[in-house]
Formats: sequence, structure tokens, C-alpha cells
Amino acid sequence: MNLTVFGIGYVGLVQAAVLAEVGHDVVCVDVDAAKVERLNQGFIPIFEPGLEALVRENHA
Repeated sequence: MNLTVFGIGYVGLVQAAVLAEVGHDVVCVDVDAAKVERLNQGFIPIFEPGLEALVRENHA
């Protein structure tokens, strides 16, 4: 399923990573373009155990 998550803060980023992990195609949108760019470069702005690995594996 194709999904869009609006906001890549604490809730949105974690939710997007989990949805991608279970097989969904996820697009993240945020009003802060710099935050999106940093995420695309591999910088994870928050700490949640296991989140960095989920984001890195599913970003590709």
C-alpha cells in the first residue's frame, strides 16, 4: 500500500519507519525542508531504540 506520513517528528518518523518495515511504500512530508534533506542524508533527528536501523534499511 502507498502511504504518506505528514510530519517527521517523534510520532511521524517512527510510524513511517514501522509501516515501511512491514512492507508499505511510505513517503514522508514535512513543512521543514531542511529536516527532510537531513533525513535523506542519513541524519536521524531523534533517538528511539532501533529506529536508525529501520530508517536506513527502508530508505533505499
